[in-house]
Order: sequence, then C-alpha cells, then structure tokens
Amino acid sequence: MIATPLIEIIKRPSIRKAEKPDVIMSCMDYVIICQVIKRLNEIDMRDDELSFLLGKPNNYVFSFIIKPSDKNRFHEDQLDLLPFILECPFSKIFVNDTQSGNIQLYHTKNIDEDGYKGFSHIVYSPNGDGTRIIWKKKNAPKGSTRKTNKAILALLKNWIDQGYFEQKRDALEIFKKIKAQGMFKFRISDIEKCMKILCGSRQALLQKDSVDGVLRYWRNEILEKMPEISAETIHSYLAKP
Repeated sequence: MIATPLIEIIKRPSIRKAEKPDVIMSCMDYVIICQVIKRLNEIDMRDDELSFLLGKPNNYVFSFIIKPSDKNRFHEDQLDLLPFILECPFSKIFVNDTQSGNIQLYHTKNIDEDGYKGFSHIVYSPNGDGTRIIWKKKNAPKGSTRKTNKAILALLKNWIDQGYFEQKRDALEIFKKIKAQGMFKFRISDIEKCMKILCGSRQALLQKDSVDGVLRYWRNEILEKMPEISAETIHSYLAKP
C-alpha cells in the first residue's frame, strides 16, 4: 500500500530578518498547528487522514492550515474535535503555558524540490536569534495507487443496503462506526479510498457534497436498490489476513 509520508520537522539557525513579517498570528494558533503536526507524527496519522476526518479535501490540513504564508486557522468547531481525533488530552494541543499575544513569521516560502513539498518560515527570539522552521513531506511516487481495503468496502456497501446512508453522514461518523465494530485493523485512508470508490462514476452508490462546510455522504437515490450483500461475504473478507 502506498501511504502519504509523514510531515518532517526541521529547525535551522538563521540570522536574516526582513523589515516586516509576512504573517502575524496569535501565539496560541501557531502552537496549535505545531502541536497538531507533532501529534500526527506520534500516532502515525497522515495529514490527509486528518483532513478527511474533519470533512475536508485531502490537502486541507497541509496546504491550507499548515501553510505559514496564509492566515488560516483551525476553526472553533474543528478545535473541539482535534483531541478526540488525535487521541490525546486537550493540554496536548492547547499548551497551558503558551505566551499571550502574537507571533511574527518571516521569510515564508514554499518548498518544491528534491522530491519534497512543504513550507518554511523564520521566527525570531526577543534577543534577535532566528530559527528557520521547515515542514515538508515526500511527494507520492508518480503512478502510485493505494490498495483497496475490500473488507471496509464490503462493510460500507452492506450499510448502504441497510439504510445507514439514507441520512447524510460525515467522515468522522463513519470512522467511529467502523472503529466500534472492532473486527479488523485499518487506516483512515482505507475509509477515504472506499468512499471515493463508492462516490465515483463507476459505482456511484453514494453522492457527496459540502454541508455547512463539512463533506457529507448519502445514498444515491437515482439508482435502483443494489442486491443485498450477505453476511458471509463480509466475514470472508474479514477473515483474510
């Protein structure tokens, strides 16, 4: 299975300082982003998997929130979800001794070289010492594909037939329900791949759209009711190593 690499964190000394910063943001917003990156690496979760559970496109966390040249932040409703998704206490994300006020980011730029993509910026201490912060990850190999988790796909198809997707469901709801089954190990990206298949033109069993800023999935009503998938079929997939 081809997986999106984790985010690398690199810190290097720097002495250059521009006349004015590229971005000014609150210290807490900056610390939250740093802690999320750190926690993703600790639990082996990809940024695109977090994006999926937040109901956003794959590049949302890395190319929108983490990108330091923009003033994007996690929204309040997303902040409430982060400790649950990242399996940690609030204090792991919202560090108690974070200083008040703002932080200034200098020399923000994109990184697109040597098979990597990412972003860098410089922060300066009160005494003027600068540190370049680099957040980057390897590009996925060209032509690479992710293997479909057939057990997850069979389970989701069965839920479609049972009426679970008669209501609009978000990715986090779906993840919680699958996790509660406790029947097999899986990555969050396995669910995302299966949802993409079910919403694709070839199967078109589900449709999706953004509702109040969150992607939701529901049964494609224009299709005839699909044949019921037997429990034996599902268990045969679950029994496979």
